[in-house]
Amino acid sequence: MTRTILNLGLRLFLVCAVAAIGLGFTFTVVRQRIEEQERNERAEAAEVVMASVSAEPREDPELASSLQDRFPDLLSAFEGIGEAGETIAYAFVLKSKGYNFITMAVGVDVQGKVTGIKVVTNEETPGLGAAAAENPQFLGQFEGKGPESLSLGDNVDGVSSATYTSRGITNGVNMALE
Repeated sequence: MTRTILNLGLRLFLVCAVAAIGLGFTFTVVRQRIEEQERNERAEAAEVVMASVSAEPREDPELASSLQDRFPDLLSAFEGIGEAGETIAYAFVLKSKGYNFITMAVGVDVQGKVTGIKVVTNEETPGLGAAAAENPQFLGQFEGKGPESLSLGDNVDGVSSATYTSRGITNGVNMALE
């Protein structure tokens, strides 16, 4: 009886070890592709939120690293370069907490006004929080607001049944406005 249990335990251990090694190897092979895809998604989102001011986004790792001490949920920062070569806007890609995490890009012009919001990924509940994160009318109400802090219920209308998501997106916009 003891021998059977030890035999089964050893077999289970070996199967788990082989699976773990296989997963680890697969991750190291595709890691660069995943990181490249995430960078492309962030750059596309920055382009979308700067479209209203006709700015070309350029990633600025120095700006992002200088802000990450105050804002640890900031993933990347982009400068929006105008036709004359001057900075006319910024895009911040950040994570904000709704019911779950929301990765979003927020565009802000040099006067501190929101130029656009694009949700890159969201882990919100399908049909509830995800509906707010994908609602163009909800996201569009932020455009032109700022530089003062925004508050859900005062100058931002939330989405019914998605209070946490509405609050998370509002907090993300406030982070970008700071």
